[in-house]
Amino acid sequence: MMRSDAARNRAKVLAAAEVVLDEQGPAARMDEIARRAGVGVGTVYRHFATKEALYAAIVAARVDLLLREADRLRTAAEPQAAFFTFFTRIVADAATKKALTDALRDAGVDVKAEQTDQRVRMRAALAEFLRGAQRSGAVRPDVDLPAILALLRGASMAAETGEYSGPVLDRALAVLFDGLRPPAYPPGSHRSGQ
Repeated sequence: MMRSDAARNRAKVLAAAEVVLDEQGPAARMDEIARRAGVGVGTVYRHFATKEALYAAIVAARVDLLLREADRLRTAAEPQAAFFTFFTRIVADAATKKALTDALRDAGVDVKAEQTDQRVRMRAALAEFLRGAQRSGAVRPDVDLPAILALLRGASMAAETGEYSGPVLDRALAVLFDGLRPPAYPPGSHRSGQ
């Protein structure tokens, strides 16, 4: 188990690295990360042997945050709110990790291969939230998890590009969510007077 001071230093390095990477992109230097974290560069290398290992740890830490959010939503939110909130949170996270994704891709790091357990837990959380939202009538019963994963991937990729403003992404999610909700009128029926 990691000593508390070592754990604090590791957390400081991760936080500093995320800021530096966001500012400087993949060219960010380990000594700058150490300076921002208030530790020596040797401390950075003790925790992360390479820059790629550091970036992969940042991604893993961000997924852990999403998993903690899922745990919170399980107890704090109504089923329909939990589903839509978690979906939105994942897309929002994608919007902030473009530099990380680019850096890891350029370095040949396959983050997905290194996050098998996290990916399984994320899918389980999404499946649970989807079932709860469907039981509450907030999501159409004909939508399955693969469809949700495809929609989530598309929305996350759009957010990750950085090409769309916050309001555009918010509107796109609103339209997507409207499509996931059960129709107000059954197929083939018409509103009176039309």
